[in-house]
Amino acid sequence: MSAQILQIIKEKPSVKLPETIADKQLYSVFQPIYSFSNQACVGAEVLLRGNRLADGVPLGAKECLKEPEDVKKSDYVRMMNQMHLKSWLGHKPPDSWLFLNLDIHEVKSLSEFCLGDLFEELNLKGHEVVIEIVESEIKDEKLFEQLISILRDLGCLIALDDFGAGHSNIDRIWKAQPDIVKLDRQVLLEASKGARGQSILKNLTRLIKEAGSISLLEGIETQEQALLAMDVGVDLVQGFYFATPAKNLSAIQSGQQQVQKITERYPAFIKEKHTLLQVQKKSYEALFESLFGKPDFNALENEMKKVTQLSFVKRFFILDEFGYQVSEECEEANKTALDILKKGKGLCWKNRRYFLKALRNQSSVYVSQPYRSLIDMQLCLTVSRSILLDSGQVYVACFDLFYHDRQA
Repeated sequence: MSAQILQIIKEKPSVKLPETIADKQLYSVFQPIYSFSNQACVGAEVLLRGNRLADGVPLGAKECLKEPEDVKKSDYVRMMNQMHLKSWLGHKPPDSWLFLNLDIHEVKSLSEFCLGDLFEELNLKGHEVVIEIVESEIKDEKLFEQLISILRDLGCLIALDDFGAGHSNIDRIWKAQPDIVKLDRQVLLEASKGARGQSILKNLTRLIKEAGSISLLEGIETQEQALLAMDVGVDLVQGFYFATPAKNLSAIQSGQQQVQKITERYPAFIKEKHTLLQVQKKSYEALFESLFGKPDFNALENEMKKVTQLSFVKRFFILDEFGYQVSEECEEANKTALDILKKGKGLCWKNRRYFLKALRNQSSVYVSQPYRSLIDMQLCLTVSRSILLDSGQVYVACFDLFYHDRQA
């Protein structure tokens, strides 16, 4: 990074602004962020709040963030940051991060950002600050890369905010290599609807970790959501369930008690989840009861056709010991664009878990996670089991079941 660029980012604005601007009074509030592994608060996100001077009516976020007509945006941004940093120094716990939002929407120049001089003025270390950048607001990739380089030179950590909302781009994680990725609340809401959403959230969390970043799930409001967050393996959590935004950090201790409560409740949550899965699995085992003791393949196929008369069964298919489908497609279907995907005999499913698991453990039923079927592009789950015929031949019998996410 050139000395000229660094000077731009540290350049002091020409105007020093008061916290009372035009017709509004602005102030900082903090929402604590917690770690399940640390069992403690690790920092807080600072947010801007304001009231209308005339009558004290609270202002919306957009009204607070909008600079007055006679004030330069860069001056206004610096004043906000200065207010946040000063307020944080008056309340910060030891060894904690301040999560500071950096608004890069429609920003054309690096001169909009002036943090280095503020750090020097307030004797604040860069590694104590996590800069949050909203992923959807990144328009100028070159400016974004320069900004990341500057912030890292200042010692700041980088958080990619609102990931999973709107048109999120996984490529951002590879390019920016953020220290923290904040998963948007919408991802949590989708995960709360059912197993499919939970699987997606768990895979997103795994992807973030494998990319070398810390995962943070925001917007947690209930005990159920907090338990889900622990179950999918996120590192950090934030939300009203733990603490609401406030001018001080007096709620940190009560939030830590909530973290401990979730940690203590988690074993019972897992046990309950396992018990429910076992109950469901028992019901699925009934689908295979009539398939045992069949003399040959034709008898097995005919019996499986009878099972498909149940309203929740979409189709059946039979795989040989090498993972190839040996039964015809049983569904009656009209010609559609999906006919490009072959149906029936010869399809290869040898890499599918429902085949591998059933073949490996021949005395147990395997239940897949919900997924979108290649046959009809609809959501389903597959239950499978190895079947030994009287002839000595082993097949893997599979049923696709209808699946619907429950509504939130």
